[in-house]
Amino acid sequence: MMKQITHAIRYEISAIPRPIRKQKIAQTVTLVLMGIVGALMVVEMSVHGILLGAFICTAAIMVGFPKQTQYILTNFNQVQSKYGFSPYLIGFLVLSIVCTVDFASAPADAQFLNNAQTWMTSAFGGSSNSQVATMITLIFNVLRALFVIYVGISLVRIVQAARNDEDWQSMARTPIIIVMAVFIADVITGLVTGQT
Repeated sequence: MMKQITHAIRYEISAIPRPIRKQKIAQTVTLVLMGIVGALMVVEMSVHGILLGAFICTAAIMVGFPKQTQYILTNFNQVQSKYGFSPYLIGFLVLSIVCTVDFASAPADAQFLNNAQTWMTSAFGGSSNSQVATMITLIFNVLRALFVIYVGISLVRIVQAARNDEDWQSMARTPIIIVMAVFIADVITGLVTGQT
């Protein structure tokens, strides 16, 4: 009896074309990986304390749009076939949004040229001369402000060029190169001054 069942299963599997089998395997692996990532994100969000915030935001959206929520929940198959999205796409988008929100809510300890400022303040400012320390802080804050203003103006110009159907990719190269140069300079400064 067991031999017949095994033979029947092998026959059915061999009847499925190879590309469909590979597609089914890829689909199963994708779902398993999304499940693992989702579970790890829930655990990590529970540690950060934003899981409750995500539930509150979801509930607020559902309360804010009750008719749309009821329509989507009751007619999910019709909405899915009408707009052509899959549950996998929805899962991916939800995981991406939650990951982005979680990443954005984490405390940002990094600051542009913070290592250099700390080193210069301790090396030249010292505890006896607060005016030098204030001047060093002022200089680094002016540098940061100029950098932020430059990046903001560049982003506005790039968006405007994209809206006017101009070549925005070439305009975006210079700000990207400058941001990368500043990042590399900050890392090298940390290596040279010994601040980590």
